[in-house]
Amino acid sequence: MSCPLKYLFIAMNACGFIFIFLFFLHQPEDRNINFSPNIVTGPFIALEDNKTFIISPYYDPRETNLIRTIAVVHKTVKDLYCLFYCKHNGVLPVKAEIDIVKDWFGFPYETANLLCKIPSEWDYVYMSIHINSSEDRKQIPVLKIPKEPLKSFSASFTVCISALYGRYHNVMQVIQAIEMYKLLGASRVTIYNNSCHENVDKVLRYYIQEGVVEVIPWPVDKYLKTTTKWKYVKGDDSDIGYYGQVAALNDCMYRNMFKSEFVLLNDIDEIILPVKYWNWSSLMSNLLKRYPETSVFRFENHVFPSVVNASGFNYWYHVPGINILQHPYREPSDNESIKPRKMIINPRKVIQTSIHTVLKAEGHITAVSRKDSILFHCKAKRNKNIPEKNLIKDNIILRYNVTLFPKVDEVVQKLFPQH
Repeated sequence: MSCPLKYLFIAMNACGFIFIFLFFLHQPEDRNINFSPNIVTGPFIALEDNKTFIISPYYDPRETNLIRTIAVVHKTVKDLYCLFYCKHNGVLPVKAEIDIVKDWFGFPYETANLLCKIPSEWDYVYMSIHINSSEDRKQIPVLKIPKEPLKSFSASFTVCISALYGRYHNVMQVIQAIEMYKLLGASRVTIYNNSCHENVDKVLRYYIQEGVVEVIPWPVDKYLKTTTKWKYVKGDDSDIGYYGQVAALNDCMYRNMFKSEFVLLNDIDEIILPVKYWNWSSLMSNLLKRYPETSVFRFENHVFPSVVNASGFNYWYHVPGINILQHPYREPSDNESIKPRKMIINPRKVIQTSIHTVLKAEGHITAVSRKDSILFHCKAKRNKNIPEKNLIKDNIILRYNVTLFPKVDEVVQKLFPQH
């Protein structure tokens, strides 16, 4: 071999060794682990510390490419890690930023956003959340990394309902609420179900088959002691309030962030009703013309107590629950009392939400005048300080009677026919 060829051969080998060295230097740790993914789906995936519960991960490209995982964590949790798995068994740990949803309820367990930047140099398809970056990972629950968002919406309006609990049995109002949501423009109703009566379950399954309702199992009480109280009281042994409502609402917002143009956050006994228009599309078109920089619209609560019956005739007397068409009397409005509001939001502009307002968002927050729209809230409890004679007749729900009645009757006759 001539000298030039000999030196060329040595140089090529040296380059090869350097390339191999650099290749392995940049590999994620544990490259050769025997990885067999134990893929799980939420919500409420318990980590081994029993202080962290994973709801679901979501891809969030708004500021920087990251995976935002909705979770419920104890206040003492300080360190968590995202473990990204590549197709060739590599694992790359990334320390999570624990971004607490700072509401004012004060319970020991809080809703959190676990933020982890996506590694750009490797093709990762699975991930885990772990309490440290180095211990044995063979039994760690593995989550599939969510796909990038769709380019177009599959729904104009999605209603988020959280959460049914206590073997919820208000069958009639569930049917009427869902039919009203459809009339007003909802393409999807996402319901977080902790516990409901078999008749309500029958209704939900009917609407699932219709393609309108999505039910998310919500077994929060399997892991945590919950309460229907909204605020923590010293000495209370509850872990979390209102069946993890804040976690459910944040999960629903991110679940529909790139699927739905608008998301409504309210309870099953609440309906956002336009005053001047017939549907949400016309209402939002008008509001956005007047408030183009607004990403969160808040609607004033008006209680229509179901204990006051305006009609003795009930077409569906054999179906349990409240018939909202029988209760067109509302409590009077005043400017001094605080009326909790519920919301229609642009989910791509909201970072964190609580129950009655958002906590982090881009754009303005606008309180909608009751002259434009109200939150119709038909419930059994009423303000005892207001005499029944002072209740005001308000036919806002009865405007929809001609259209709503046959829709509801069709469902009732299919699911609960009279014998």
